Amino acid sequence: MFTFEVDAQAVFAERARQFTAWGIPAATVAEARHGIDEMWGTRARAWVPVWARAARAAEREGRWLRAAQLWGAARFPALAEPARQEAYEHQRRCYARAAFGLPVRFERRTVGVPVGGRTVEFPVHLLARRYPRRPGVLVMSGGVDTWKTEIHRMAVATALATGLLVVVVDMPGTGESPVPLAPDGDRVLGGLVELLREQRPGEPVGYFGLSFGGHWAVKLALRGVVDAAVDLGGPTGAAGRQTDVLALPYGMAGIIGNALRLTALPDAATATDLFGGFSLRRQGLLDTPGGSPLLAINGADDQYIPLGDTTGLAPRPGTTVWIVRGATHCAAERVRPVLAGSWGWLLRRFGAPAAVERILGLPSRRHVLPQHRGTAPGLSWQ
Repeated sequence: MFTFEVDAQAVFAERARQFTAWGIPAATVAEARHGIDEMWGTRARAWVPVWARAARAAEREGRWLRAAQLWGAARFPALAEPARQEAYEHQRRCYARAAFGLPVRFERRTVGVPVGGRTVEFPVHLLARRYPRRPGVLVMSGGVDTWKTEIHRMAVATALATGLLVVVVDMPGTGESPVPLAPDGDRVLGGLVELLREQRPGEPVGYFGLSFGGHWAVKLALRGVVDAAVDLGGPTGAAGRQTDVLALPYGMAGIIGNALRLTALPDAATATDLFGGFSLRRQGLLDTPGGSPLLAINGADDQYIPLGDTTGLAPRPGTTVWIVRGATHCAAERVRPVLAGSWGWLLRRFGAPAAVERILGLPSRRHVLPQHRGTAPGLSWQ
């Protein structure tokens, strides 16, 4: 693990919307932004101490879920120093306290996933609405800096709206994942899917991946491991050109480097070799016949992922692509209607009537760019 150069105020400029989406009040985000002048260290105006003061105030008020999200902001974007590692421990403690008051049935469980002849212990969160539940399981994961607790609101909303059992995991290299980020990280996720199939025989299993988590959604769909998958803003290599990861803004190279469990940023040649291995085109998977239905979504103005990484998936049979106008990475500015549309798409693939897909897709229809309206919510689907 290592620290890296990133401007704290630039992070706020790019991520303030994300922090409020986790459930942190906008006023609290603004106060933290005003109070922070450096990203690393333990000075009073450094990142962790400022967020920690807000988190402790929430704890004193008994607002355990808010405290968990504030500690999540404190440990963001990587566990690259002891103060952030301690913040992450506080986050998990507060989230455990918050679980007693959630509007869904919640269970934290550690499952043994067989991978390559050994068993890997994998902590997961299980969420389901109390009644009625629909047969089916949806595994959800965030990306390299957004982990289980950060996608809590999205997971709860998905469980309540769909009736599916939602299993929230940390993608390889992040949070409580037992394995580092690597091109074959789908092995542990695939092992988890197979374990869920054994525990719930006859029920469909899907995967919803947010940001880098979308990479695994696509790969699991291409390999036919899941019954359906949703990729929201994932890097895939479908564009046919390699992203210069070291040139990505807002410290993203350092965030990914920590997920890879490196000790420092690599040089350009090493970075090309390391990051190039994730390309699904280079792995030959984009030309593999078969697989499972896939919905690939991203904003038209993504600041991290080439548009072609999403549109390049369109020729594959069984794939639907939505490009969302006026939206950036993961269609953040339109995530609510897009999420509702993805629920309809998934439920249809899990056996729900076409009307469910059509109705849930209506809010997102007007946001999909015209060239993709042939596969837009409520219209004809591939």
